[in-house]
Amino acid sequence: MTTPPFPAWLAKNPRLDRDAAFGREQQFVINPNGVPELALELGECPAHRVTPLYRLPALAERLGVGEVRVKDESQRFGFGAFKALGGVLAVGNVLSSAVGDATHSSPSFASLLKREHLDVTANHVFTTASSGNHGRSVAAGAKLFGNRCVIFLPKFTSADKEAAIRARGAEVIRIDGDYDTAVAECRKQAAANGWTIISDTSWEGYDAIPRSVMRGYSVLVEEIVQQWPDAPTHVFVQAGVGGLAAAVIGYLWAVLPQRPVSIVVEPASADCWFQSNRAGKPALASGNADTVMGGLACREISPVTWPIIGEAADWFMTIEEDGVLPARRLFAHPLDGDPAVTSGPSGCAGLAGLTRVCTEATAFEALGLDRNARVLLINSEGDLGEPLSD
Repeated sequence: MTTPPFPAWLAKNPRLDRDAAFGREQQFVINPNGVPELALELGECPAHRVTPLYRLPALAERLGVGEVRVKDESQRFGFGAFKALGGVLAVGNVLSSAVGDATHSSPSFASLLKREHLDVTANHVFTTASSGNHGRSVAAGAKLFGNRCVIFLPKFTSADKEAAIRARGAEVIRIDGDYDTAVAECRKQAAANGWTIISDTSWEGYDAIPRSVMRGYSVLVEEIVQQWPDAPTHVFVQAGVGGLAAAVIGYLWAVLPQRPVSIVVEPASADCWFQSNRAGKPALASGNADTVMGGLACREISPVTWPIIGEAADWFMTIEEDGVLPARRLFAHPLDGDPAVTSGPSGCAGLAGLTRVCTEATAFEALGLDRNARVLLINSEGDLGEPLSD
C-alpha cells in the first residue's frame, strides 16, 4: 500500500466530478430559486440585519494565501449563530402551509409575524433535539410566531445554552445521553403528542423540514454572493450533520460560474462525514463525538445532504481539540489591522482547519492553495457564554 501524498487527517472525495452540473438531485436538497427574494423578505423581521463579511488581509499574508474572508454569523438576528435562519424560517414555513391549507391562500411572512392567523396557527407545538444553537433557533421561531415549543437537550449541553433556550420561552427536557439519544426521545414524544419536529437532520420519510432549514441557511450564502463579487476560490466549512455545509457548497455550486474548492471540516471524534466519504455512503463517526465543538458533535450525517456533500465536496478533513482554542484566540485577537471576530468552539472550526492545512506543506499543495487563493470561512457561532480560556 502506497503512502498518500497528504496527511491521514485529509481525504479527497473519490466520487468528485468538477464538471458535473447542479442537477435535479442537488436541487432537491438546495433549491436556489427564490432565495434572493427570501433574503429580502426577511427584512420584515425587525431583528434581521445582513451579517458582515470581513476581510482578514494580515491573516491571509501569514498563511500564504491571497485573501481570507469570514462571514460573521455571530451577529445574526442578535442571536449569535447561523442556526437562527434555519429555525425561524422552517417554523414560518410550517405555519404558512397550515394557513394555506385552511384558507387556500398564501400568507405573507409579515402577516405571520403580526400573528394574523392565530385561529389556524395557535395550536401548533414545535419541538426538536439540539446541542444548543438549533434549539435556540426553533425556540426563537416559535416565540416569534406565538407558539409553544419543547426542546430536547443532550447531557453535554451547557447551562448557558439551556438558559438561552428557556429565555426564548421554550420548555426544556434534558436527556441522559448524547445528541442521537436526544433525537430519538424527541421523535418518540413528538409522535405521542402530535408535535411538529423542526430538525436539521433527516431520516427515512423525513426530509422536507430539514430541506426547509437548509433553505434558510442559503440566505447567508446569497448574502456572501452579493458581498464578494470576485467570489471565493476555496471554502472551509464545518460540518455536524451537514446542513450548513450542504447550503454553502450547494448554493455556491448552483449560482457561481465556477464553484469553489470545498473542504469539509469536522472534529476527529465526530468524523461522520470523513468516514462516510471513505465508505462511499452514510457511515458512523469513528469516535464518540466527545468534543468541545458541541454544534459539530454528531455521529451520523443527515442522509438528505449526500447528493451535495457526498458527491461534490472536494475534500474532507478532521481537526483536533487542541486546535480550537488557538483558532478562537486568532479570531478574537487578530493580526495587525484585521477586525476582531467573536467565535465559539464550533464557529472557529473552519479557521482551525485552514491553519492546520497551511502548516502542512503537502496538504497546502494538495488543496491548490497559493497567493491567488481567495478563502471563505464561516464563523457559525459567537462565544455564547463559553469563556475564551484554557
